[in-house]
Amino acid sequence: MSAELLEKTQCTHCGEPCDEELISSGDNHFCCHGCQTVFELLSESGLNSYYSLDKETPGISMRKVKQSSEFAHLDDPTVSSKLLDFTDGTQARVTLRLPQIHCSSCIYLLENLHKLESGVKQVEVFFDRREASIHFSIDTLPLSGLAALLSRIGYEPDLSLDHLSEKKQKQNNKPLLLKIGIAGFAFGNIMLFSLPEYLAGPGGIDKQFLTLFGGLNIILALPVFFYSSLDFYKPAITSIRQRQWSMDIAISLGIIAMFFRSLYEILSGYGVGYMDSFTMLVFFLLVGRLFQQKTYDSLSFDRDFKAYFPLSVIRLTSSGGEESVAATRIETDDKIVIRNGELVPADSLLLDEEAWLDYSFVTGESEPVKVTKGQLVYAGGRNVKTSALFKTVKPVSSSYLTRLWNSETFRKPKAEGLYSTSARFSRYFSPTILAVATLSALYWLPNEPGLAINAFTAVLIIACPCAIALSAPFTLGWATKIMGKNKIYLKNAEVTEQFAVVDSVVFDKTGTLTHRDQSDVTFRGRNLDQDEIRLLISSLHENTHPLGRAIYHHLKKDLNAPLQQYLLRADSYTEESGKGTEAVISGQRVRVGSAKWVGAEAEAQDDTSGRSSRVFISFDDIIPGYFELANRYRSGMNELVSNLRGSVQDKVYLLSGDNDREKATLTPVFGSEQNLRFHQTPHDKLAFIEQLRDGKAEVLMIGDGLNDAGALRSSTVGISLAEDTSSFTPASDVIMEAGSLPLLDRVLNFSKKSITIIYISFGISILYNIIGLSYAVTGTLSPLICAIIMPVSSISVIFFTTFATHWAAWKNGLQT
Repeated sequence: MSAELLEKTQCTHCGEPCDEELISSGDNHFCCHGCQTVFELLSESGLNSYYSLDKETPGISMRKVKQSSEFAHLDDPTVSSKLLDFTDGTQARVTLRLPQIHCSSCIYLLENLHKLESGVKQVEVFFDRREASIHFSIDTLPLSGLAALLSRIGYEPDLSLDHLSEKKQKQNNKPLLLKIGIAGFAFGNIMLFSLPEYLAGPGGIDKQFLTLFGGLNIILALPVFFYSSLDFYKPAITSIRQRQWSMDIAISLGIIAMFFRSLYEILSGYGVGYMDSFTMLVFFLLVGRLFQQKTYDSLSFDRDFKAYFPLSVIRLTSSGGEESVAATRIETDDKIVIRNGELVPADSLLLDEEAWLDYSFVTGESEPVKVTKGQLVYAGGRNVKTSALFKTVKPVSSSYLTRLWNSETFRKPKAEGLYSTSARFSRYFSPTILAVATLSALYWLPNEPGLAINAFTAVLIIACPCAIALSAPFTLGWATKIMGKNKIYLKNAEVTEQFAVVDSVVFDKTGTLTHRDQSDVTFRGRNLDQDEIRLLISSLHENTHPLGRAIYHHLKKDLNAPLQQYLLRADSYTEESGKGTEAVISGQRVRVGSAKWVGAEAEAQDDTSGRSSRVFISFDDIIPGYFELANRYRSGMNELVSNLRGSVQDKVYLLSGDNDREKATLTPVFGSEQNLRFHQTPHDKLAFIEQLRDGKAEVLMIGDGLNDAGALRSSTVGISLAEDTSSFTPASDVIMEAGSLPLLDRVLNFSKKSITIIYISFGISILYNIIGLSYAVTGTLSPLICAIIMPVSSISVIFFTTFATHWAAWKNGLQT
């Protein structure tokens, strides 16, 4: 077959010319056997629609794909341990960098990888980072096999370990700075060569000098056109291939129009051209892009996760005691105690004989896994039985925990937000502007060709949706950062939008409106002996419920011996939400919880104090008495509830697992007995939230995390209150430190103001474009002036959203 025919024949899979060999199968042609294999693989798996997403270049050429044997080293434990986020020997999760990801068809193919290989469970693609998080069965598909599979379909992973570091790498601006330098150099010299023409009198300058200076201007402008302008050409070509409009298309057309217009004038002798304006245009456009990039970097809206994830962990001290510290302070070789229901914050070795871990946070599957002494436990596992002692082998990776928090498994369905609205506006903006530019050029072309080119170029350059596209990210990004300073940590920036639409607020009582560990504790019953106190402390050491923690701290304050020497190991431990706990220690069964849970007589439940809770205990079904805890409500609670009632029309509710002893006390605070619900199980709380949602209410739920996980997930915004516990639930959208609870009404008002700021900045952007276009279509506005003015719209929106968001926070009493 002739070389000419080979070059004209495009590969059905990758779109490249079959210039080396041609492999035909029916009506399809391929440049290599690799492309043919991938095409047949996709066809057999029912993924033919992959090729309809990007008809120009849907696939990636397979000519240089590695063989499976080249990835065998990945199965070496020393290598795989550095790459894997999690594995239990059966399942695994890994995050791989795939530099070949470039379009929607790539996302489609990767997220359907399970259809090509049954060992792949789920793939989540992070397009902006060119990464994919892959959950797979490592017992049937080893890591080397996964890498080979990805390579076989054209996505060979970047397996260098440098990118796994938590440290934030500085963005490499050298190519952009080089482009700016070349454009600036060319602009300065072209201006010098153009000065004689500008300063010449009515007679002008000699034609030979005009020709010389024109030629030099062309030589200087060529690298600006072919190199400095690449940052606009490449995205424009990508957008055209994906059949999407972007502002880079409009800017590229403006640059090309100005360059070739100047080239024509100089070569034909018709005029001196506008190479000085052309090079200065590119220079200012690149400077504006650098400014925008620097502004994004300084705001760091990706967040430094090291200071972000607010979990607390019990760490053993050198004296054998325990201390509660922020998870981010945990270092390698620290010994930590993980109680029932708490997360393991970092990869660790188990020091106890055995433990049971629930990895649903990592894999989405809740079947507990048994771990034995010395075995590695991965971050994100939840301890589900007795407390266990671990030694960390890695520092805490809060970015990893937060990525799990944002996993698709725990994501709530939500309506389209302002991010989507601004993106959709920008998508329709470009073709509209191109139409306006074309009509302006056609209007002036018959009589004023120069003016027509000027109008066409000016319209393309001055019109910019960038300010509209920046409004939502900058405002919501600043809002996220400000709330973080006030110890209110959002799952993502879009939570601010959800805050703004809340019209109903639901509180859990115990541990939310009341302090967890500051209750006045009194024991009613016979005196407990030292063995019973020891059993009780050992049992409550496992407990994370607010009332259990209060009793635990009350009992252990009189201990003289080191805590770890005093504690007895529980043989088994179970916890029933809304009821109580049961531990078997040294052969004795210890129950702690409600009267019904331990089998107390009904009359023992009576209480007339109105501001206390009772926790009953039993040893082998013998009930020695109960603890009475006088509830201490958080300061500012009455004012907070009152303010919230005013902002949501009295739709503030209380759900409590306790009995209704405090109804008389709480009714004036919440306004009506109908807003108070007692004896609520976790299932009852979930049903109430769903009832409100069915009535089209936008519900904010504040709970203690684990017990309220279902209700938190079903609400519009779920807030998990954090104190000294790692009992975190991914169902929540917000983690709020308990001391910030009184700020809740201000947070809702601030969120509403933030959305208003976005709409105002939309208005500023639209007004700018209307005014700019009204001058540009006349053809009297220099493209150079347009290039200077265009970044002004983006800069004005950046400064407006920054100032306005901080002002709104200050007005609402939030720390900025």
